[in-house]
Amino acid sequence: MQREVDVLVVGAGIAGSATARALAQAGRDVLLVDRHSAGHARGGSHGASRIFRLNYPDENYVRLAQAALEGWRELEAEFGEQLIVPTGVLDIGPEAVAIARALASCGAASEELTADEVGARWGIAVEPGELVLFQPDGGISLADRALVAFQAGAQEAGATIVHEAEVTSLTAERLWVKAEIGSRTVSSRAVVVTAGAWAPELLGTAGIDLPVIPTRETIVYLDLPGAMELPPLIDYSRVPVPGTTPLARSGVAGFSLASPGDGLKAGLHHAGPVTDPTDDPGPEDTIAQWAADWARSRYPAAGEVIRTDTCLYTNTADESFILERRGRIVIGSACSGHGFKFAPQLGRTLAAMARDAAGF
Repeated sequence: MQREVDVLVVGAGIAGSATARALAQAGRDVLLVDRHSAGHARGGSHGASRIFRLNYPDENYVRLAQAALEGWRELEAEFGEQLIVPTGVLDIGPEAVAIARALASCGAASEELTADEVGARWGIAVEPGELVLFQPDGGISLADRALVAFQAGAQEAGATIVHEAEVTSLTAERLWVKAEIGSRTVSSRAVVVTAGAWAPELLGTAGIDLPVIPTRETIVYLDLPGAMELPPLIDYSRVPVPGTTPLARSGVAGFSLASPGDGLKAGLHHAGPVTDPTDDPGPEDTIAQWAADWARSRYPAAGEVIRTDTCLYTNTADESFILERRGRIVIGSACSGHGFKFAPQLGRTLAAMARDAAGF
């Protein structure tokens, strides 16, 4: 069986779904496919929450997040649901100096707080002398609802979404890209690959090398009443010192945020091992224990661990995104564990690249 479409989008995570919506709303015939079932937990977009923040030491990322926030508000109005809970975001540690400078350069507000102020407002434990920065525009992205919202917008605009459909190869021709999907071939004027950790293997069939390394990160969920009222926290101050813990990788920051229905979600950013995305070994006990201990050190009211989970990161060497066009194939690797918040802007960018690739 053969089918022709304007654009094929491979990977129905947050970036692919945002891209499909942007293309469909521009009047294009779009097919969005994913190798797994709807709502699966085998990638980087599952779960109930993510941190939305402007807090970066790089002005470019601050401005991108500001533009993305406008896109999230548009999606909320379209979908009729709140998708970002505005709690603000806290940063702890010396990195807050550069973050405050970048925020100020972009006209974004921030406030330096004392340990007493943080404890009084949120019950979060901070040592005297630790630098704490509060940015009021950030909050909690309701991740699972956001994914539904992007896909609903895509379908309402005419896109077709198919799950449990694995794209096994891509062949670029002069006017088309042919994709083998099970027993059928789909020909499209352009293909957007947003397949996360599975992208390198697929792109390899088209002779494209994607310089990313997948890791499997561990997340813990702790009982904490009232967690939805607390700002997400990024902690650069209490990070494992290499060689002093059983952790194979020391990570770059502890992080925590509320997870609706679960309590407090916590982890150690960039601590997980290199992985094959087709494997599913489960959470790393040593990382889970560190994250739970760290969370209780910052949240004295935190209770028992409710459950653990994993999340795939697709990492570049410098944690930047890969947004590239190779002929009629567009690559969107919104990766390294911090791309979710930028989804509206990434979708628009990849859609524009796909239209250019297709000659529309």
